[in-house]
Amino acid sequence: MAPPTTMSPGRTIRPFAGGHVRSASVPCHSHPLLTHVDDQLLALRSWTSNPGQNPLSLAHVRALLCVLDELLHLPLAAAAASTDRLLHGFLVLADAFGNFLSALLALRQHAAELQAAVRRRDHPKIASAARAQRQVDKELAQLAAAVAREASRCARATVPSCGSEHAGATELEVARTVAEAINDTAVASASVFLEVGSLADAAAAAAAAPAAKKRLPPLMHASSRSKNKQASCEEQRETAALEKLKELEQCIGELESESEKVFRNLIQARVSLLNIHTPTF
Repeated sequence: MAPPTTMSPGRTIRPFAGGHVRSASVPCHSHPLLTHVDDQLLALRSWTSNPGQNPLSLAHVRALLCVLDELLHLPLAAAAASTDRLLHGFLVLADAFGNFLSALLALRQHAAELQAAVRRRDHPKIASAARAQRQVDKELAQLAAAVAREASRCARATVPSCGSEHAGATELEVARTVAEAINDTAVASASVFLEVGSLADAAAAAAAAPAAKKRLPPLMHASSRSKNKQASCEEQRETAALEKLKELEQCIGELESESEKVFRNLIQARVSLLNIHTPTF
């Protein structure tokens, strides 16, 4: 199991400490798709513990959910489908991504308002839009904590309940794997939510800095040279702020598309579980 992941000071998301990913050195006669899911779990945990240059990527989450959906189309997933906690876990994740998409939409609007205000040097508007953007950062931090907590609760409650005497070893292994996938998806997603919030907060701080500087009283006997230097510094701060806001907008655009796909994957996974007991003909 991967160690706790820290995205920024004071923000830590801890994975569910109940992993069972099989060792390659131990003989295993499980279904091949289980091994495939385990591989994706390991890849996701590795990324979560060290995202490197891609802290905003949902690629591993999507890869896991895609192969997990294949597994959930098998009759072997009956033990997982009979566990209400797993169905609830997918619902928790889907709700989280629905809220995340709403937060991205709000951030897109605030970032656009900030850019316009910075270009006009409209300091009251800069302060107002920056506060709104920082508020979304707080909401994303709350969302990250909630999804990790609720998904972990679902996984912890599920593992002991999978000991049905009517289910075989492989069926129970599928149920445990699905529980871990739900938890690890939540942990990785929470990391992305926190990273977006941090990026939004940094962009808001950079945009608000020129406005704060402008409120300082002017020097009574400032030379022309010092005034020019002050103006140059102001322009540099504004340029830096606009660059950060542009970076935020680009990330939002990419994440909106990826998050919508993850949202659909989560809904499909839940539907696949439900369809095991209610097959369509």
